Amino acid sequence: MANEHDRHPATLPFTLVRRGFDRDEVRNYFERFDAELRVTATDRDAAAAQARNLASQLEHARDEIEDLRRDIDRLSVPPTTAEGMSDRISRMLRLASDEASELRAVAESDAAEVRSIAQQDAAALQAKHESMLAELEERRTALEIEFEQTMASARTEAAKIIESAQAEASRLGAEAEAKRKSVQEDFEITMRERRTKVTRAVEQLEASSKAEAAQRLKDATEESQRRLQSATQQAERKIAHAKELAEELRVLRGRVLAQLLGVRGQLDSIPAMLASVNRESELLDSTPTAATTPVDPPADDTTVALEKESAPVGS
Repeated sequence: MANEHDRHPATLPFTLVRRGFDRDEVRNYFERFDAELRVTATDRDAAAAQARNLASQLEHARDEIEDLRRDIDRLSVPPTTAEGMSDRISRMLRLASDEASELRAVAESDAAEVRSIAQQDAAALQAKHESMLAELEERRTALEIEFEQTMASARTEAAKIIESAQAEASRLGAEAEAKRKSVQEDFEITMRERRTKVTRAVEQLEASSKAEAAQRLKDATEESQRRLQSATQQAERKIAHAKELAEELRVLRGRVLAQLLGVRGQLDSIPAMLASVNRESELLDSTPTAATTPVDPPADDTTVALEKESAPVGS
C-alpha cells in the first residue's frame, strides 16, 4: 500500500508538510467522514422506524378487516325465525346483507391495496437500507484503505524525518565538538599567555616592592637617627638648663637658710623684749603723770630690736 501511495501521491486530499500530512486537514477529513456516518446511521434508523410504523399500520388494518369480516359474517347469517318475519324485515335483512357484502368487498379491496402499498414501501425501504449499508461498507473499506495508505506514507515520512534529524544531530554534535576543542585550545593558549604576563607582573611588582621597602627602611633609619640626634640635643639642653636651675636653687636655698637663721635669732629675743615692755608698763602705772605734755621715752635696745623686726626680711 505504501508503494502504491508513493506512486500516486496526488490522490490523497491532504497537504504534504515537513512531518507528513497536515494534521488539521486529516482531522477535519475524518471528522467529516464521522459526521456523514452519523447522518447515514440516522437516516437508516429513520427508515427502519418508518418501516416498523408501516408494518404496524398494516397489522392494524388487517385487524380492522378481520373485525369487519366477523361483523359481516355475523350480520349475513339469517335469523332462525326468518320464516315468521314480515316481508319488510326480510327486505331489511337482504339490504343489510348486501350492504355488508359490499362493505366487506370494499374493506378487502382497501386492505389489499394497503397491504400492497405497505409491502412495496417495506421492500423499497429494505432495498434502500441495503443499498445504504453497501455504500457505507464500500466507503468504510475505501477509508480504511486510504487511512492505511496515509499512515504508511506518514510512517515513511516520519522515518525519513527521524533519519534526517539524526544525521543533522550527528553533524551538529561533530561541529560542536570541533568548536569545543578549538575554544579549549584558545582558552589554554590565552591562559598560558595571561599566566606568563601575571608571573612577569608579579616579579616586577615584587622587585619594585623590595626596592620601595628598602628605600622606606633607609628613609626610616635616617629619620630615626635624625630624631634621635634631635632628641639627644634637646635632652642635653634640658639637662644643662636643669643644672643651671639646680645651681640657682642651691644659692637661693643658702640665702633662705641665712634669712631663716636671722628670723630665728629675732624670735629668740622676743620673750626678753616682752618682759621689758611689761616692766615699763608697770612703772608707768605706778608713777603719776608729771606734766600734760608727753615726753618721748628714750630709745632703748628693745625698741631698736622691734624696729629691726618690723623691717623687711630681705633688706
